[in-house]
Amino acid sequence: MERGMNLYNIAMKSTANVLVVHGEIQSMMILRMLLYFSRFNNRLVTEKVWVMTAQMEFTSLAFQRNWDLDFIHGAVSFAVHSREVLGFQNFLQRRNPHVEKEDGFIKDLWEDVFNCSFLGSDSNGVAKKICSGEEKLETLPGSVFEMTMTGHSYSVYNAVYAVALSVHAMRSSTSRQNSPTGGGILKLQQQPWQLYHFLKSIVFNNSVGEEVSFDQNGELVAGFDIINWVTFPNQSFRRVRVGRVDPKAPPDSIFTISEDAIEWPSGFNQ
Repeated sequence: MERGMNLYNIAMKSTANVLVVHGEIQSMMILRMLLYFSRFNNRLVTEKVWVMTAQMEFTSLAFQRNWDLDFIHGAVSFAVHSREVLGFQNFLQRRNPHVEKEDGFIKDLWEDVFNCSFLGSDSNGVAKKICSGEEKLETLPGSVFEMTMTGHSYSVYNAVYAVALSVHAMRSSTSRQNSPTGGGILKLQQQPWQLYHFLKSIVFNNSVGEEVSFDQNGELVAGFDIINWVTFPNQSFRRVRVGRVDPKAPPDSIFTISEDAIEWPSGFNQ
């Protein structure tokens, strides 16, 4: 925190209007803390335009859930390209600790986002209301839990899809190359590391019709969305897609942005 505050002071005293924040998911939580506590410590708070990298994602710690979101209003960020997958929200709405009895993680998530505890769980001596397990994720503010598919979620979705298809291709290849021996037992010759041979050459359309493939370096050919963050007083926010970085586009269209669609912080107009 001390190192972060020193960096914060340098940034706030700078005459630069635009600050590029390079970090990961935790960086957003730290940035919020620095901005929030500065207001109570008589530290300089200068309005800036934040530009954030795609590794960053919005999330709140439990004690941050009631903090306002104006710090991010008008920010511009890169984001892993994503599309809304049909049925994703319905899938989330059906999740709860009663349905996912073997999933210990969802109970931890439940206690954190609903600020409650299950009977018999260790609440560290803090009195909380009892979780029923029937609470609804869609009732939470977006700053605590988003019901839409983010770029990170979409990446995980495509990754699982790609691995599943690669495993299927590897098993199919094994079945063609080997014949049953020893009473009909099929000998699988491939080792787990050989899955990469199938994975790097996989090309498929996912459930929203987008092609997923990898380039010669084994990197996903996906590009980035350019997002403008718009916040509201009720702890909600919108990610407005204002541009795109598309490696598959013609050279003069790889980077596109609609400046007129961007909503800037109140102190700026361009």
